[in-house]
Amino acid sequence: MIPQSLAFLLTYKCNFLCDHCSVSAGPECREALAADHLRRVIEEAYALPSIRVVVFTGGEPTLYPDLLQAGINLAHEKGFVTRLVTNAWWAKTPEKAYHFLQNLRAAGLDELNVSFDDFHLPYLEAFGGEQNVVNAVRAATALGMTVLVGAVLHPGARIRTSYLRQIFQSAGIQQEVKFLEDFVFPLGRARQKLPAHFYISDPEKREQGACREAGQTLAVLPDGKVLFCCGHIVNSRAQAILTIDSLASGAPLPEIVARMQRNVLYWWLHLEGPEAVYDELGVEKRFQRKCEACFYLGTAYRRKLQALAVRKEEVFARWEGKKVGLPA
Repeated sequence: MIPQSLAFLLTYKCNFLCDHCSVSAGPECREALAADHLRRVIEEAYALPSIRVVVFTGGEPTLYPDLLQAGINLAHEKGFVTRLVTNAWWAKTPEKAYHFLQNLRAAGLDELNVSFDDFHLPYLEAFGGEQNVVNAVRAATALGMTVLVGAVLHPGARIRTSYLRQIFQSAGIQQEVKFLEDFVFPLGRARQKLPAHFYISDPEKREQGACREAGQTLAVLPDGKVLFCCGHIVNSRAQAILTIDSLASGAPLPEIVARMQRNVLYWWLHLEGPEAVYDELGVEKRFQRKCEACFYLGTAYRRKLQALAVRKEEVFARWEGKKVGLPA
């Protein structure tokens, strides 16, 4: 397994303070990825032919416009597909939305992902409300971008795909817009702020079995750490179990990926999933989503997990000849 995308969490700073935020982003956060780290990683990613997409997310990455534009421009020059994930606070009027995206499109932005749901709406109201989303989507489609709107659901949620389709239809937006629905993860701020009934188990039972997300995306955090997953525990006490290296070490990205390929936990999660790790630990633990399972592996069961490190070769031997893509 080799990574297919590279995600930069440019910052944890956000002008919203949504209750469901699993990475606990907010206005009080100050971290931002160093510009030289951003440039270096994009240039080194060029040596990894499997990586096709470079994602700029956060926090709210548009709060650092110069850093964002520089990253998009360099990624575009290197031939990557570029994607921005944003709350669309900047799209108060059609003119502002178009001007904002026009500059990013000129820099090489290919895809716009807007996060909008019942959790985002109270904060977006200060900037214009759901009309911001309409303005952003209209401008992005007019500029020829791929557009996706993502909503996080909870029981009784009003803003979901059917609602979004309706507001775009009413606004006369005819171009194709993609939609993504997900459920609240009991991590980050959501863990403290939301009642238990908001956490819905994955109806497709994807919490069981292999986690194909592990290794699909390399995540670069604001402090320069590089993780083999961009999941919901990246800004938590469990972060360490996903961390491959720090950019401060000076190791180039291809070397960091090679180190990931020798990481037994990465392969375990990717091939069999966290449930299999719990079985090996002899722990019975119920969890609703895979990210939650990894959170407990990196916190409550961290010592048990570390004790398995001495059995690395035994675990790899178990997969020998049965799985594709194991490291030599």
